[in-house]
Amino acid sequence: MNLDTLLSFFITSLVLTLSPGPDILYVLSQSISRGKQYGIASAIGLSTGLLFHTTLLAFGISTLITGTPWMFMVLKCFGALYLIWLAYKVWKSTDGIRIEKNSDSGDVLQNVQQGLLMNIMNPKVMLFFLALFPGFIDTSLGNVKIQIYTLGSICMIQALIVFVIVALASSRLSSYLLNNSKAHLFLKWMQIIVFLFLAIFLFL
Repeated sequence: MNLDTLLSFFITSLVLTLSPGPDILYVLSQSISRGKQYGIASAIGLSTGLLFHTTLLAFGISTLITGTPWMFMVLKCFGALYLIWLAYKVWKSTDGIRIEKNSDSGDVLQNVQQGLLMNIMNPKVMLFFLALFPGFIDTSLGNVKIQIYTLGSICMIQALIVFVIVALASSRLSSYLLNNSKAHLFLKWMQIIVFLFLAIFLFL
């Protein structure tokens, strides 16, 4: 693949990542409500999930799934149910959400896993890969799988950088909310609304 193609893909994927969407909204909410460690952990999970979709595309599985209506609907339902379950967990937690500056490594790792599952179970990402990648692949160069993994790696790295920057920037707001008791309740419901919005977004 030539440099012009890689640069064009990088710019295209970067613009799409910067566009307001559920992934950035999720990283934003986690950073503000729980601290930058959780925002960065969510960013790592979401970005790593792109490798999963890259693999599906490389081996043609994603085309099979999106071409089978009932399978695609099952995937959507599983993703929506998972997000609703996360909203329920936040709702059942204490009324105040503490903003942790020193996060437990186990909790942070759980956020990585949560972000990973959210990305994997989002069929919108699969559709994005199916729509975007073919336009940048040159079959005359051969070894299409390597081309797909190259593009997937670029997409994953730029997404991680953008999400981490969002996490670091938005976490600064937490310092203003740390001593505000009413803000804790607001942040709890903000997380619930974000999870429910993402669940609905899967069917839009």
